Amino acid sequence: MPAGDLEHSPFWYVTLPSEETAKSIGQRALLTKMMVEVWGEGSTWEELEAALQAYPAEAMAPWVGPEHTFKVVVDAFGSKLTMDDQLDLIEKLEFLPFKGKVRLRNPELTFVLLVVDCEWNDSLVDVALPRRYYFGRQVAAADRGVLESYSLKRRLYLGPTSMDAEIAFIMCNQAKVKRGQLMLDPYAGTGSILVAAAHYGAKVMGTDIDIKVLREGKPGPGGPGSATERVCIGSNFTQYGLPQPVGLIRLDTHKHPLRPDLQEVLHAVIGDPPYGVRAGGKKSGAKPEIADRRNPITDPSTHIPATQPYTLGECLRDLLDLSARLLVVGGRLVYFLPATPETYCEEEVPGHPALRLVANSEQILTMRYSRRLVTMEKVHPYDAAAAAAYHAARPDPTMAIDRLHDIVYEQLDEAAKKEAAEAAPRRRCRGKQF
Repeated sequence: MPAGDLEHSPFWYVTLPSEETAKSIGQRALLTKMMVEVWGEGSTWEELEAALQAYPAEAMAPWVGPEHTFKVVVDAFGSKLTMDDQLDLIEKLEFLPFKGKVRLRNPELTFVLLVVDCEWNDSLVDVALPRRYYFGRQVAAADRGVLESYSLKRRLYLGPTSMDAEIAFIMCNQAKVKRGQLMLDPYAGTGSILVAAAHYGAKVMGTDIDIKVLREGKPGPGGPGSATERVCIGSNFTQYGLPQPVGLIRLDTHKHPLRPDLQEVLHAVIGDPPYGVRAGGKKSGAKPEIADRRNPITDPSTHIPATQPYTLGECLRDLLDLSARLLVVGGRLVYFLPATPETYCEEEVPGHPALRLVANSEQILTMRYSRRLVTMEKVHPYDAAAAAAYHAARPDPTMAIDRLHDIVYEQLDEAAKKEAAEAAPRRRCRGKQF
């Protein structure tokens, strides 16, 4: 539950079965900074001190003995503390029975004094948290160093829609990707999500409708004649020392070539469907106005199949049906669904009789639109007849968000901007948030 019963509080109380569970979560968590065993808290320093003195001595004893090295970290949220302020607070903790030796680098134990003070107005934060002090033992901390290692700034093969490394890892966490599983990204592009899944030990497959992205790559940073004359998806896996994908296939989820009896072979499907802000969706087939004027294929090895527009609603229907068929029971589908304040409706989130919605979290991108990270889990074996009946009852897959490009780039006058803000007020957030 969140501290203070405030929905958007960054501090949550959790009850876990063991300390090992907390550490295992910390090894994978990216949006959680740390987990602390709270020894005491209070709205004033006096309340905190009283709570710490009331903390059971037998619970404190294993961690304050002379055999341990330790340090105390002062962390502030909503305010800034100078180094002198931090030292003053640490000195006020002298009543605690620590007998070990202080070691600032690589201590055995880390204790955290958290000072929360958000009783102020900020244009980026609309959640006021009352002043409060927390003190406890740090049990686990997120290792965000992995994000620096996989930063897009140094990645060899990139495209205009390459997924941010942090988001790719978060999507893999939502899908519970782990070693030995088989994972598919149906919109692989330059392979950002595949790289994240491979880091966690999964065997990865990627498909994309654009054969050039999968097969040809692009000129490398060294230029013609260099060792990196061209780079491709495989270059990224080589760069990070990861096993190469088990397959990269030109595939259209709308007209895929998979045999009908191929079922329950994947543990995770993770993808970012094209939704038309920077790159619109495409499906196989020539546009009607040029279908009768197409030239015959003379060389299949160099042929680029024709494509036509693919609405998001149609794309997601195909994605859910393909995932429902290929996932094992318990496997997960994770994808991004774009949204705007004017168009988003929870009832419009696509469904499927074999899939259960697990999570639907918003990531605000701009004041005009956001995207929602949708996680679904397969709960029933795939039933073709049930799927067909489900879709027949919903013949039109059109979604309001199919107009996303027009909504995002629509020019609004000041009166329209004010009216839109009043009709659908947005919570503004600092940094990335889900």
